[in-house]
Amino acid sequence: MSDWHVIDDLLLAANKHGASDLIVRTDDRVRMRINGAVITVSPEQIPVQDRDQVKAMIKHMLRDHHEFVDVEKHKSLDFHYSLENVAHFRIHMMRTNGDFGVVARIIPKKIPSFDDLHLPPVIREITDNRNGLIIIAGATGSGKSTTMAAMLDHIVSHRPVHVVTIEDPMEFRYSTSKKGTVCQRQLGEDVATYADGLSDALREAPDIIVAGEARDREVIQLALQASETGHLVMVTVHATTAVGTIQRLMSSFGLDEQDAIRERLGQNLRAIIVQKLLPRKDGKGRVAALEILICNSVIRHYILEHRFGDIPKAIEEGTTIYGSQSFDQHLQQMVEKGSVEYEEALVNAVQQEDFVMRMGRDVEV
Repeated sequence: MSDWHVIDDLLLAANKHGASDLIVRTDDRVRMRINGAVITVSPEQIPVQDRDQVKAMIKHMLRDHHEFVDVEKHKSLDFHYSLENVAHFRIHMMRTNGDFGVVARIIPKKIPSFDDLHLPPVIREITDNRNGLIIIAGATGSGKSTTMAAMLDHIVSHRPVHVVTIEDPMEFRYSTSKKGTVCQRQLGEDVATYADGLSDALREAPDIIVAGEARDREVIQLALQASETGHLVMVTVHATTAVGTIQRLMSSFGLDEQDAIRERLGQNLRAIIVQKLLPRKDGKGRVAALEILICNSVIRHYILEHRFGDIPKAIEEGTTIYGSQSFDQHLQQMVEKGSVEYEEALVNAVQQEDFVMRMGRDVEV
């Protein structure tokens, strides 16, 4: 195949071995992240790439980009790339020591189901919301985009809705043969900014609006505005707990705006899903540990009264009625079911001393 390049071989190999990421850097060995661990590829299998070779990889992946890109003029660059019938890839190009590096996130062509991801039944119930704000949070690489894609795919499979997404870069592709339809807009290619995309979306007859990331005050304001006007809005946030997610949103606003934002958030928030990926006990991949906040009347009261410290207890107490759960509750379940090692769960617990007692272990002095 004349248009084939060594980077295509590397991406093919990464996908074949179940890697989540491929890492290529000038004058360094090629590496892949598999089941959360970085695995180094032997130079005998894949030679170390020099500056020009890594640059050639980037240019190859950009050959069909919507506009010419002079990679020498960029410190970093995000774009998507596809291998037909194999997978899609989220590519991040970076300058490092004056040279080039590439990190490719593998995006499977098939959108995983709730069962594939071992998501609890309450996630299905969250997708039944017709309006309001749903937030999916977690650190980079925690699987936020995958969970959101599974939720969207479930929605369009069961309801005749029009979804507008603003993505950077575009990842999963949605089938056009479902009950609902998804209009995907690529940041930089189809729309200039998240804020522009959200403003446009309100004029595009949507039922659901998805903003890839609530990065700043303007985007959060527009997301709240859209949720207040009868739309279901889904956004992602970089945060590691449900309370941390709320605090992250609040920190984008001045002290004189905090009361008004808390009131708007309390009225429009429907759920916060926060996740971490942990290695499975059997060594076969990773599994998501989830904190799930369902915004019931108690939590809404705590948000309005700025009693964020009371929210974790309310999450745990709402498990039976609402299906909410704290990280530590879910980690306990995962250990008891044999999904993850106790030591791994302990490291990831929010309240580690309490988790030790929760598991009936002795606290080390």
